[in-house]
Amino acid sequence: MSFKINRISNNSLGTHYGIFQNDELIHHEFSRAAAEKVLGKLQTGKTLEEALKPEPIPKPERVIARLVKPQVSLVKKHKSLFTTAVTAEKKFEYDPVLYRQIANFKVNEIVQVINRKGHRSTIHITNIVKLSWHQLQLLVSGGSTKFEKQYLLYKEYSTKHQAHRVLKGMSLSQAESTEIQAYIDIFKANGFSKHTQVNDYITNNSLWGHFPTIRSLNDHGEYKEIEGIEPKYFEVVCRILNISGEGGRSLDHFKKY
Repeated sequence: MSFKINRISNNSLGTHYGIFQNDELIHHEFSRAAAEKVLGKLQTGKTLEEALKPEPIPKPERVIARLVKPQVSLVKKHKSLFTTAVTAEKKFEYDPVLYRQIANFKVNEIVQVINRKGHRSTIHITNIVKLSWHQLQLLVSGGSTKFEKQYLLYKEYSTKHQAHRVLKGMSLSQAESTEIQAYIDIFKANGFSKHTQVNDYITNNSLWGHFPTIRSLNDHGEYKEIEGIEPKYFEVVCRILNISGEGGRSLDHFKKY
């Protein structure tokens, strides 16, 4: 029997790699490394069921440094000595099953981040695996690979921030995120290109009651108490949609209502 690997398709979850036996597809994986691992087991004579059986996870090695009686010269130099325990960490490896869980996990979070040069940007997280490497670097403090950062972010949101916090940016509240998403949905669904069009639509359809957190009455020159959204949320929407402030009248004053 002969086995081989072929790339068979692409979709939102990434490239698929099929394992073929005598030109018949018998299994597929989401990474070539995972497919090659299964292929290697099949070539040693294992059945497909045996090849897909997960390997036992070894327990982390724990290395404890022994406390050795120091020389007199060292005692004078160091007043206190402590027994040190060092845990040897295993490399975080890609897991296709976990990747699919992360890819199917729904998120609606808006996070404001700052890069090393002090420039602020806004990231709207809806699907963790669709975030770029640059976005993951701005968002996640830990992890050395893209998959590890994806996992840390998934753990952060799937446990509702009860796990060790890894998010570097400042998240908007759930109410803020929900209302901004609804505002953006109106913008996109109607093919609008300006904020004023969204504001007029909400006013004409008496929908401002759905935006109690982000709405405000804005003064633009002689135009007073115009219904709209607060400047900070206006800025967030501009960044998410990658649009400008329209070059309209500057905001003189606003108040919540």
